[in-house]
Amino acid sequence: MNLFSVIRKIYKFLSSVKLAMVLLITILACCVAGVTIWRGAEAGRLIFGTLWFNGILSLLVVNVAFCFFPRMWGRRLTLVSFGMILFHLSFVAILGGIVFNSLFYFRGTIRISEGETLSSGDPESYDFIDHGHYFSFSKLKGETTFVRMHPHYKVDGEDKRAAYEIEVGEGFGKKHKVIYITNSLDYNGFRYLNDREGYSILVILYDKLGKELYGVYAPLQSLKRQNGSYLYTTGTRFTPESYPFPQPPAKPIFNLQVTYLPSKLNERDGEAFFQIFPLNEGDKREEVKVIAEGKAAVGDEFDAGEYRISVREVSYWVAMNVRYEPGKPIVLTSLWIGFGGIVITFIGRIRRVKK
Repeated sequence: MNLFSVIRKIYKFLSSVKLAMVLLITILACCVAGVTIWRGAEAGRLIFGTLWFNGILSLLVVNVAFCFFPRMWGRRLTLVSFGMILFHLSFVAILGGIVFNSLFYFRGTIRISEGETLSSGDPESYDFIDHGHYFSFSKLKGETTFVRMHPHYKVDGEDKRAAYEIEVGEGFGKKHKVIYITNSLDYNGFRYLNDREGYSILVILYDKLGKELYGVYAPLQSLKRQNGSYLYTTGTRFTPESYPFPQPPAKPIFNLQVTYLPSKLNERDGEAFFQIFPLNEGDKREEVKVIAEGKAAVGDEFDAGEYRISVREVSYWVAMNVRYEPGKPIVLTSLWIGFGGIVITFIGRIRRVKK
């Protein structure tokens, strides 16, 4: 068998209508499984983000190109044929954009306290990360700084609720912007989006004589109660909990739960309610009894016997969605080109009918 025969057989296979049907049925079955059996991140991990699924999409792109464009070669160019070419080009580009996006995308949630700076390219800076097989963290250049929180931020008199003043990038190329629910920051192809925020308190531990022993910023959860109000406390996003204090690598002395009661008059003011629980030998929580509990205004000290504790200041933390979708512009542009191809084909057919 000579080389020409091999090329001809490969071309015949890639331009086969039967191959197109098999690929479309396979893709359809995968999509159904991805929205019924597996969903969300699991569907992406098992199906949509895999190399084999993107390989099937790539093969469909080649199949469509081999089926259509050789058949159009040498034909007279008319409005109808030109519109059809645009439509099929857009279809190929859409599939190509989807594959490209699936292999190189990035989605992450970065949680950062007011005044804090984190490395954008360090995976440890993110609470959640999901990315394509060929995404490189080197694309996340520089640092992310949360400058300040702006509660009740207004634009042209409209309350945008909460706004985050952030700075992203490196050197002279840093970008500074206030983002809110309808306004994002774009830097180097990455989009920073408004997600959620909460209080962050600076908890200080003193000895009986008032000497400062330890301090840490503790992010608080915003737990919605049955009456619609919120409880701002340490714990998980599901329930209030204490945590070892001081935190490792320092040696914990007890377990501490702090609940913040915001002032209705002054921003970043109010009271803190402290609860102290014992540690067992394994430094695990044993919240059977309370060693000490009580309130103190922000800036004041709570007397816990051998120690004193205070919330020195109240700031905010934010969690921002970071998105990198390099294939999205290709898909969106191709959709418009495809729509234009349909319109041109429609006009061409009307003119043909009139003639």
